[in-house]
Amino acid sequence: MMGTFTASSIQSVFENISEDLDVSMQRTSYLVSLFIAVLGGAPLFWRPLCNRYGRRPIFLISLICSLVGNVGCAKSPSYATMGLCRAITAFFISPAAAIGSAVVAETFFRKDRARCMGAWTVMVTLGVPAAPFIFGFVALRVGYRWIYYILAIVSFL
Repeated sequence: MMGTFTASSIQSVFENISEDLDVSMQRTSYLVSLFIAVLGGAPLFWRPLCNRYGRRPIFLISLICSLVGNVGCAKSPSYATMGLCRAITAFFISPAAAIGSAVVAETFFRKDRARCMGAWTVMVTLGVPAAPFIFGFVALRVGYRWIYYILAIVSFL
């Protein structure tokens, strides 16, 4: 869920980001497109590593580096820096998308597997519409940079 959730988290604050970084709304929307492109391609890198070194070390590296990427996004002074940090975050958050279904299949018994796989699929699907809704209220109250801090806190926890 965190991959799609993080990708769409800034959709409700395009105007705020474009004003703060002095870029057009169209360029601001590329931050989401960049994230989705990296999120789509990075599992090709992570899946073989997970099969070789195990899931736990890859998940730990993923969480730590995505935390750093989100803090970098929150602190970024320019559009280019924010784009780079978003790409880093997308690259390191993608192992969950790459191996999430494998973890569900290995964790649960065959009789429970379909229900749990359905729950995992629903969470991945709900990340896209839920994130802009939730983070719109966050940006309204405390500013759009707190979106990245909250995502970093979730990665930490």
